[in-house]
Amino acid sequence: MNDISSNPYNIVVNGHEKYVFNFKHIAKSIKGEDKLIYIFSFSTGEENWINECEYIEKSKEEIKDIDLIALSNSKHKKLSKHKNFKHPSITLIINNQVARKNKRLFKVDYEVGKKSFLDKFSFSININESLGEKFIKELLKSKLYTTKRVGDTRLYKCRVSNKNEFSSFDYLPSKSNKSYIRCTFNPSKTDLNLIRSTFLLLKSVCGKDYEKIIRTSSLLRVDCALDIKGVKAKNCHLNLSGSRHTTIYLNDGGIVETKVYGKSGKRFQVYDKLCEQGIKSKKPVTRYEVQLKKFNKKIDLESAFDAFNAIPNVRRYSCKKLKLKLKKLDYYVLKQLGVTALRSSLQTESEKRKLRRILELAEKGEFGERLIGSTRKELRSIQELLFNP
Repeated sequence: MNDISSNPYNIVVNGHEKYVFNFKHIAKSIKGEDKLIYIFSFSTGEENWINECEYIEKSKEEIKDIDLIALSNSKHKKLSKHKNFKHPSITLIINNQVARKNKRLFKVDYEVGKKSFLDKFSFSININESLGEKFIKELLKSKLYTTKRVGDTRLYKCRVSNKNEFSSFDYLPSKSNKSYIRCTFNPSKTDLNLIRSTFLLLKSVCGKDYEKIIRTSSLLRVDCALDIKGVKAKNCHLNLSGSRHTTIYLNDGGIVETKVYGKSGKRFQVYDKLCEQGIKSKKPVTRYEVQLKKFNKKIDLESAFDAFNAIPNVRRYSCKKLKLKLKKLDYYVLKQLGVTALRSSLQTESEKRKLRRILELAEKGEFGERLIGSTRKELRSIQELLFNP
């Protein structure tokens, strides 16, 4: 493997200048050697290239010494399914998949609202098997939805969906007399009249038991999002309270496309919304998104607001203040890999305390509240609609 520290680009240096590496060369190397995984330690500056078996066989103590892992997207998908796979604090995932057809448009004015909004809403409806099957048949008969898949599978018996309205219902088989219908829709894109018509069908199927069934449905997922125009995702300096995991997605040229803070249950991600939609514009649009799922305890639809209590504090920092207060090398670490990486690279408690003070001074206040603030009213409207369609 060639020396990836030569000809630096997107330089990232640990706090004591022991080692230099850069996104461009890591991405290029992984693109050429898809079978290999790159590992790096901030504290020692040691780096290595290993295969997937060598990584999986490492003990918990050995993993603790690894601060960063870089691998291809296809390799990550394969390894993440392995029971012994462990993520270090920083994961770089290089996109090596076949590129989508070019749908980029020029001079597109993407409308950006000033408030946050609910971007995904999912819950499971506890309903007995006969009523569940009747409801699915009524949905298909109404021609509001079409069948995507039929036949017993490990996950669900069938799915009916309306792709244009970003709405779907998965009928989940169960060993007990209870069956589960998972409802998922996008409040920002799904026509609420469709939701009203859909749940009027459910109400006709369930009769007098409808309100109890719908109020005790189990919340599965809530996504809150906020779009900001003119800021590139790669230049967003963020942190998530209590999170020790950061995942960064790069294209094969080493350019940051998405940053993810936290794990799958409670995570915060930042990405280029226009790039995701295949739109090219002079001004970038960055999507800030909180995803909540895998709750510690059951949350009924009636108590859906309890989900907001699970949101960790999201912090956004001033780029100018951080650049002014931090050492140049430390700023590069934070800019490219985030707060978790910079904290890991510092050697003493006094250095870490100084970093905390700098972050407090550079924090842009109340960003977390701005991210979820206007979604409360939206959630209340959805509850009222579902309880009495």
